[in-house]
Amino acid sequence: MHADVFRRELADHWRALFAWSAGAVLLSAVYIFFYPSIHTSGAGIQQLLDSMPAALRNAFLGSGVSYLSPSGYLGTELFGFLVPVLLLVMGVLAGGRALAAEERNGTIDLLLSTPIRRRRLVVEKAVGALLPLFVIAAAIWLAVAVIGPSQGLTVSLGGLAVALLAVALLAAGFGMLAFLVASATGSSGMGGGIAAALGVAMYVLNVFGSLVPALTGFANAVSPFHWVGGPGVLANGVTWSGMLLLIACPIVLLGLSILVYERRDLTA
Repeated sequence: MHADVFRRELADHWRALFAWSAGAVLLSAVYIFFYPSIHTSGAGIQQLLDSMPAALRNAFLGSGVSYLSPSGYLGTELFGFLVPVLLLVMGVLAGGRALAAEERNGTIDLLLSTPIRRRRLVVEKAVGALLPLFVIAAAIWLAVAVIGPSQGLTVSLGGLAVALLAVALLAAGFGMLAFLVASATGSSGMGGGIAAALGVAMYVLNVFGSLVPALTGFANAVSPFHWVGGPGVLANGVTWSGMLLLIACPIVLLGLSILVYERRDLTA
Protein backbone atom coordinates (compact mmCIF):
# COMPACT_ATOMS: atom_id res chain seq x y z
CA MET A 1 0.00 0.00 0.00
CA HIS A 2 1.25 3.47 -0.85
CA ALA A 3 1.45 4.69 2.74
CA ASP A 4 1.84 8.49 2.32
CA VAL A 5 -1.90 9.24 2.46
CA PHE A 6 -2.41 6.72 5.25
CA ARG A 7 0.43 8.16 7.35
CA ARG A 8 -0.76 11.71 6.78
CA GLU A 9 -4.29 10.79 7.84
CA LEU A 10 -2.96 9.40 11.12
CA ALA A 11 -0.48 12.23 11.64
CA ASP A 12 -3.12 14.92 11.09
CA HIS A 13 -5.39 13.50 13.79
CA TRP A 14 -3.10 11.95 16.37
CA ARG A 15 -4.00 14.61 18.94
CA ALA A 16 -7.69 13.83 18.54
CA LEU A 17 -6.93 10.13 18.85
CA PHE A 18 -5.00 10.74 22.05
CA ALA A 19 -7.84 12.82 23.49
CA TRP A 20 -10.51 10.26 22.57
CA SER A 21 -8.40 7.41 23.97
CA ALA A 22 -7.68 9.27 27.20
CA GLY A 23 -11.36 10.12 27.60
CA ALA A 24 -12.42 6.51 26.98
CA VAL A 25 -9.88 5.21 29.51
CA LEU A 26 -10.95 7.81 32.08
CA LEU A 27 -14.64 6.95 31.71
CA SER A 28 -13.86 3.25 31.94
CA ALA A 29 -11.78 3.83 35.07
CA VAL A 30 -14.61 5.76 36.73
CA TYR A 31 -17.02 2.87 36.22
CA ILE A 32 -14.41 0.36 37.38
CA PHE A 33 -13.75 2.27 40.63
CA PHE A 34 -17.49 2.45 41.33
CA TYR A 35 -17.88 -1.33 41.15
CA PRO A 36 -16.88 -2.24 44.75
CA SER A 37 -19.55 0.05 46.21
CA ILE A 38 -22.14 -1.21 43.72
CA HIS A 39 -21.25 -4.81 44.48
CA THR A 40 -21.54 -4.42 48.26
CA SER A 41 -24.60 -2.15 48.43
CA GLY A 42 -26.39 -2.79 45.16
CA ALA A 43 -28.85 -5.43 46.32
CA GLY A 44 -31.67 -2.93 45.95
CA ILE A 45 -30.71 -2.25 42.35
CA GLN A 46 -30.72 -5.98 41.58
CA GLN A 47 -34.11 -6.39 43.25
CA LEU A 48 -35.49 -3.50 41.18
CA LEU A 49 -34.16 -5.07 38.00
CA ASP A 50 -35.57 -8.46 38.96
CA SER A 51 -39.01 -6.90 39.49
CA MET A 52 -39.11 -5.56 35.94
CA PRO A 53 -40.92 -7.46 33.17
CA ALA A 54 -38.52 -9.99 31.65
CA ALA A 55 -38.47 -8.26 28.25
CA LEU A 56 -37.61 -4.86 29.75
CA ARG A 57 -34.98 -6.39 32.02
CA ASN A 58 -33.33 -8.24 29.15
CA ALA A 59 -33.31 -5.08 27.03
CA PHE A 60 -31.21 -3.17 29.54
CA LEU A 61 -29.27 -5.97 31.23
CA GLY A 62 -29.11 -8.97 28.93
CA SER A 63 -30.71 -12.38 29.18
CA GLY A 64 -29.96 -14.25 32.41
CA VAL A 65 -27.36 -11.73 33.58
CA SER A 66 -26.89 -10.49 37.15
CA TYR A 67 -26.14 -6.77 37.34
CA LEU A 68 -23.92 -7.27 40.39
CA SER A 69 -21.61 -9.75 38.65
CA PRO A 70 -18.46 -8.33 37.03
CA SER A 71 -19.64 -9.26 33.51
CA GLY A 72 -23.16 -7.98 34.17
CA TYR A 73 -22.01 -4.66 35.63
CA LEU A 74 -19.35 -3.98 33.03
CA GLY A 75 -21.58 -5.13 30.19
CA THR A 76 -24.46 -2.95 31.31
CA GLU A 77 -22.46 0.19 32.06
CA LEU A 78 -19.99 0.07 29.16
CA PHE A 79 -21.56 -2.02 26.41
CA GLY A 80 -25.20 -1.14 26.93
CA PHE A 81 -24.74 2.42 25.68
CA LEU A 82 -21.49 4.23 26.51
CA VAL A 83 -18.83 2.47 24.43
CA PRO A 84 -21.01 1.81 21.34
CA VAL A 85 -22.15 5.45 21.20
CA LEU A 86 -18.67 6.82 21.91
CA LEU A 87 -17.07 4.82 19.10
CA LEU A 88 -20.02 5.34 16.75
CA VAL A 89 -19.81 9.13 17.10
CA MET A 90 -16.07 9.06 16.46
CA GLY A 91 -16.48 6.72 13.49
CA VAL A 92 -19.21 8.82 11.87
CA LEU A 93 -17.23 12.05 12.30
CA ALA A 94 -14.02 10.50 10.99
CA GLY A 95 -15.68 8.73 8.07
CA GLY A 96 -17.64 11.79 7.01
CA ARG A 97 -14.67 14.11 6.88
CA ALA A 98 -11.98 11.75 5.52
CA LEU A 99 -12.40 12.59 1.82
CA ALA A 100 -14.97 15.39 1.97
CA ALA A 101 -12.59 17.58 3.98
CA GLU A 102 -10.03 17.38 1.17
CA GLU A 103 -12.65 18.69 -1.25
CA ARG A 104 -13.77 21.41 1.16
CA ASN A 105 -10.18 22.55 1.75
CA GLY A 106 -9.32 22.46 -1.96
CA THR A 107 -6.55 19.89 -1.53
CA ILE A 108 -8.17 17.01 -3.42
CA ASP A 109 -6.70 18.14 -6.75
CA LEU A 110 -3.23 18.08 -5.23
CA LEU A 111 -3.76 14.54 -3.94
CA LEU A 112 -5.08 13.28 -7.27
CA SER A 113 -2.23 14.92 -9.18
CA THR A 114 0.17 12.44 -7.57
CA PRO A 115 0.61 8.96 -9.06
CA ILE A 116 -2.02 7.43 -6.82
CA ARG A 117 -5.18 5.84 -8.14
CA ARG A 118 -8.54 6.85 -6.76
CA ARG A 119 -9.23 3.42 -5.34
CA ARG A 120 -6.00 3.47 -3.39
CA LEU A 121 -6.80 6.96 -2.13
CA VAL A 122 -10.20 5.74 -0.94
CA VAL A 123 -8.75 2.69 0.83
CA GLU A 124 -5.98 4.61 2.58
CA LYS A 125 -8.30 7.41 3.64
CA ALA A 126 -10.87 4.96 4.98
CA VAL A 127 -8.34 2.85 6.87
CA GLY A 128 -6.58 5.91 8.27
CA ALA A 129 -9.87 7.42 9.42
CA LEU A 130 -11.31 4.30 11.06
CA LEU A 131 -8.23 2.52 12.44
CA PRO A 132 -8.31 4.78 15.55
CA LEU A 133 -11.58 3.10 16.56
CA PHE A 134 -9.67 -0.10 17.19
CA VAL A 135 -6.93 1.78 19.04
CA ILE A 136 -9.53 3.24 21.42
CA ALA A 137 -11.09 -0.20 21.88
CA ALA A 138 -7.64 -1.56 22.77
CA ALA A 139 -7.16 1.29 25.26
CA ILE A 140 -10.43 0.38 27.00
CA TRP A 141 -9.38 -3.28 27.10
CA LEU A 142 -6.07 -2.29 28.69
CA ALA A 143 -7.81 -0.13 31.30
CA VAL A 144 -10.12 -2.98 32.33
CA ALA A 145 -7.30 -5.53 32.31
CA VAL A 146 -5.00 -3.38 34.45
CA ILE A 147 -7.40 -1.65 36.85
CA GLY A 148 -10.28 -4.14 37.03
CA PRO A 149 -8.71 -6.91 39.18
CA SER A 150 -7.77 -4.43 41.91
CA GLN A 151 -11.44 -3.50 42.24
CA GLY A 152 -12.78 -7.06 42.11
CA LEU A 153 -13.88 -6.58 38.51
CA THR A 154 -12.48 -9.68 36.83
CA VAL A 155 -13.87 -10.76 33.47
CA SER A 156 -12.61 -12.97 30.65
CA LEU A 157 -10.06 -10.83 28.84
CA GLY A 158 -10.59 -12.86 25.68
CA GLY A 159 -14.34 -12.30 25.84
CA LEU A 160 -13.75 -8.61 26.54
CA ALA A 161 -11.46 -8.35 23.50
CA VAL A 162 -14.08 -9.98 21.26
CA ALA A 163 -16.80 -7.68 22.62
CA LEU A 164 -14.69 -4.56 22.04
CA LEU A 165 -13.72 -5.75 18.56
CA ALA A 166 -17.41 -6.19 17.76
CA VAL A 167 -18.25 -2.67 18.95
CA ALA A 168 -15.33 -1.21 16.98
CA LEU A 169 -16.59 -3.01 13.87
CA LEU A 170 -20.08 -1.65 14.55
CA ALA A 171 -18.69 1.88 14.65
CA ALA A 172 -16.56 1.20 11.56
CA GLY A 173 -19.69 0.14 9.68
CA PHE A 174 -21.49 3.40 10.40
CA GLY A 175 -18.26 5.29 9.77
CA MET A 176 -17.98 3.66 6.36
CA LEU A 177 -21.59 4.61 5.61
CA ALA A 178 -20.72 8.24 6.38
CA PHE A 179 -17.61 7.82 4.21
CA LEU A 180 -19.67 6.41 1.32
CA VAL A 181 -22.27 9.19 1.37
CA ALA A 182 -19.63 11.90 1.77
CA SER A 183 -17.57 10.40 -1.06
CA ALA A 184 -20.61 10.42 -3.33
CA THR A 185 -21.78 13.94 -2.46
CA GLY A 186 -18.67 15.79 -1.27
CA SER A 187 -20.57 16.74 1.89
CA SER A 188 -19.26 15.58 5.25
CA GLY A 189 -22.40 16.93 6.90
CA MET A 190 -24.68 14.83 4.73
CA GLY A 191 -22.54 11.75 5.22
CA GLY A 192 -22.39 12.16 8.97
CA GLY A 193 -26.06 13.10 9.25
CA ILE A 194 -27.35 10.09 7.34
CA ALA A 195 -25.07 7.66 9.18
CA ALA A 196 -25.96 9.14 12.58
CA ALA A 197 -29.69 9.07 11.82
CA LEU A 198 -29.49 5.43 10.76
CA GLY A 199 -27.46 4.61 13.87
CA VAL A 200 -30.12 6.12 16.14
CA ALA A 201 -32.86 4.30 14.22
CA MET A 202 -31.05 0.96 14.55
CA TYR A 203 -30.48 1.50 18.27
CA VAL A 204 -34.15 2.32 18.86
CA LEU A 205 -35.20 -0.65 16.73
CA ASN A 206 -32.98 -2.95 18.78
CA VAL A 207 -34.51 -1.72 22.05
CA PHE A 208 -38.07 -2.04 20.79
CA GLY A 209 -37.22 -5.40 19.26
CA SER A 210 -36.48 -6.65 22.78
CA LEU A 211 -39.76 -5.27 24.10
CA VAL A 212 -42.18 -6.05 21.25
CA PRO A 213 -42.29 -9.73 20.25
CA ALA A 214 -43.65 -8.88 16.79
CA LEU A 215 -40.49 -6.88 16.06
CA THR A 216 -37.95 -9.21 17.64
CA GLY A 217 -37.07 -11.30 14.59
CA PHE A 218 -36.79 -8.31 12.27
CA ALA A 219 -34.78 -6.24 14.76
CA ASN A 220 -32.38 -9.09 15.50
CA ALA A 221 -31.79 -9.61 11.78
CA VAL A 222 -31.14 -6.01 10.73
CA SER A 223 -29.85 -4.10 13.76
CA PRO A 224 -26.07 -4.09 14.23
CA PHE A 225 -26.68 -3.26 17.90
CA HIS A 226 -28.11 -6.76 18.28
CA TRP A 227 -25.20 -8.30 16.40
CA VAL A 228 -22.68 -6.93 18.94
CA GLY A 229 -24.44 -8.71 21.81
CA GLY A 230 -25.77 -5.73 23.77
CA PRO A 231 -25.34 -5.30 27.53
CA GLY A 232 -25.15 -9.07 28.07
CA VAL A 233 -22.23 -9.51 25.71
CA LEU A 234 -19.61 -10.29 28.38
CA ALA A 235 -21.82 -13.01 29.86
CA ASN A 236 -23.31 -14.43 26.66
CA GLY A 237 -20.67 -13.57 24.05
CA VAL A 238 -20.97 -12.49 20.41
CA THR A 239 -22.49 -14.94 17.94
CA TRP A 240 -20.45 -16.01 14.93
CA SER A 241 -23.19 -14.81 12.59
CA GLY A 242 -23.21 -11.41 14.27
CA MET A 243 -19.43 -11.09 14.03
CA LEU A 244 -19.43 -12.07 10.36
CA LEU A 245 -22.07 -9.43 9.60
CA LEU A 246 -20.10 -6.82 11.52
CA ILE A 247 -16.99 -7.66 9.48
CA ALA A 248 -18.84 -7.77 6.16
CA CYS A 249 -20.62 -4.43 6.42
CA PRO A 250 -17.54 -2.13 6.43
CA ILE A 251 -15.93 -4.19 3.66
CA VAL A 252 -19.02 -3.98 1.43
CA LEU A 253 -19.38 -0.25 2.09
CA LEU A 254 -15.70 0.27 1.29
CA GLY A 255 -16.18 -1.53 -2.03
CA LEU A 256 -19.19 0.66 -2.84
CA SER A 257 -17.18 3.76 -1.90
CA ILE A 258 -14.45 2.77 -4.36
CA LEU A 259 -16.99 2.25 -7.15
CA VAL A 260 -18.74 5.55 -6.45
CA TYR A 261 -15.57 7.63 -6.13
CA GLU A 262 -13.94 6.21 -9.24
CA ARG A 263 -16.98 7.21 -11.29
CA ARG A 264 -17.56 10.61 -9.71
CA ASP A 265 -16.79 13.74 -11.72
CA LEU A 266 -14.77 15.90 -9.33
CA THR A 267 -14.41 18.72 -11.87
CA ALA A 268 -18.14 19.50 -11.85
